[in-house]
Amino acid sequence: MILKIVSFLILAPLAVLLVVFCVANREAITVSFDPIGTLPQFAFQAPLFVLLVSSLIVGLLLGGFGTWMTQGHYRAKAANRRREIENLRHEVDLSNERLRRLREERERDLAAQGPALPAPANTTRALASPSVAA
Repeated sequence: MILKIVSFLILAPLAVLLVVFCVANREAITVSFDPIGTLPQFAFQAPLFVLLVSSLIVGLLLGGFGTWMTQGHYRAKAANRRREIENLRHEVDLSNERLRRLREERERDLAAQGPALPAPANTTRALASPSVAA
């Protein structure tokens, strides 16, 4: 909520300044792409604010594209790690399935064999402890 208020306090005056700038610079100027000035077909007229705002937009787009290009190796690394994580999850799932099958097979084998040891019989002790003389 505070971030929205701060953003509004910063962006509202900037918007007002942009509107005032556009109104103050609405007269047309001639822009020529011919450095010598011999070819009039490389010249056009446009309002100054249109030229400045469009150059600002083009600069933002080019800067964003340049940043996106320079951070390509981070995106590639993240994609490789995502792929590796998916492969490892798949391996874990396969291992868990294999473990489950082995446990089921062991339980079937143990159930088929019957009890492993006979039940203990009620027998007396083979060795008696020495009696203590009173």
